[in-house]
Amino acid sequence: MVPVPDPVVVPPSRRTPPKLPRPAPAPVVRSGVVDALARRVAAAGAAADPTRSARTVEDFWRTVAARTPLVEPAADDARSPTATGHRTVTFLWRDAAAEQVLLFVNRLTDERDLDASLMERVPGTDVWHLSYRMEADWRASYAFVPRAPGERAPWLGADDQVAVRAALDQGVADPRNPRTTRNRSGVTQSVVELPAAPSQHWLERRAGTPRGSVTPCEAPGGRRAWVYAPALAGAPTPLLVVLDGDVWTGAQDLPTTLDNLTADGAVPPVHAVLLDAGDRERRWAELDERGGLDDYLAGPLLDWARATLPVTDRREDVVVVGQSLGALTALRALVRHPGRVGAALSQSASLWQESVLDDAARADLRGTRAYLEVGRQEWVLQPRHAPFAALLGGAGADVALVEFNGGHDYACWRGGVADGLRHLLGRRDRARNDSRLP
Repeated sequence: MVPVPDPVVVPPSRRTPPKLPRPAPAPVVRSGVVDALARRVAAAGAAADPTRSARTVEDFWRTVAARTPLVEPAADDARSPTATGHRTVTFLWRDAAAEQVLLFVNRLTDERDLDASLMERVPGTDVWHLSYRMEADWRASYAFVPRAPGERAPWLGADDQVAVRAALDQGVADPRNPRTTRNRSGVTQSVVELPAAPSQHWLERRAGTPRGSVTPCEAPGGRRAWVYAPALAGAPTPLLVVLDGDVWTGAQDLPTTLDNLTADGAVPPVHAVLLDAGDRERRWAELDERGGLDDYLAGPLLDWARATLPVTDRREDVVVVGQSLGALTALRALVRHPGRVGAALSQSASLWQESVLDDAARADLRGTRAYLEVGRQEWVLQPRHAPFAALLGGAGADVALVEFNGGHDYACWRGGVADGLRHLLGRRDRARNDSRLP
């Protein structure tokens, strides 16, 4: 077997992104629906009528709040009844015993100011609430973290940001919202998506759609991987190299997206090697800017895939796909090995690590392609993407940059990966029919 480079031991200061506070507070507003409930409960209390108060709250949960979050027109936006404009989004949690409830919404919650994400309780009820004013194309995952009386708040980690985030990632999904995703740890989280959020219609498994196969295998260096083979393929196909393959064959279902895209003719049949990231320490070390995994992807792994699978030998048919640190590695593979890797699909790349900028500035990327997407709620990463896209373009790459209204979030990435594949592999006239694609 061809050996994989030993993981690089990276100093802790380089292994976590900068925890910068939000540049502006999250747009907290009042909900007209909740305020009306509070007035009715207060009136029942003033009349010393506890039965009426209990009935009012029960009716609220049974009718108005049967499905949450609540989405109301934004009172100060004349466009809000249409597909554009803003909405008031109200998150609700039912809990008569809780002392506090923290609402964790991807990239609205500021981990440096968690008090701003504590929910408010309607006095005398079991109704906890928090509302935001958001644009109509917003999508995000969210969960609740309640604290019972006498318990230490689970989100307090003595300034240990890793411990804080671990607690937040174990939050409870919304029992009144059937729309869910799972985070990297496999924990179910709820998903809020407003009317103009980008379509994710390649996401769900469809009856009658031919299904490709997913086979566990051992890649060079003894690494665990999975190979996706399309249901129907004649000639040799393009090759996808997908980082964090353990997520995309577990918590997220990329093979189903590939099945649907292929069945619809949005992309040609492809083979994919989905590479296991290993444990957290290995992932951080290898996907770091000094981890060297790009050399492995463009060298031993690509050679093995071409010798093992019916894929083409054209570099333009090699696409590396990644998110976050994986996206950074995908971009490094492109700019450091443009003779071997023809395209990168990058979602929310960790561009706080900056050596890839120097690599791109020195590279000759003529004939390569890059699809970059980043969330408008990612206040650390979003400002870094446009300059980097310009740098890639200046080096000769064909670059698309898409900004979506969301955060560092599989709820967004699981749909965006289909858009990126369509752009990189589909017919250009077909891809341009989607206004979200450049």
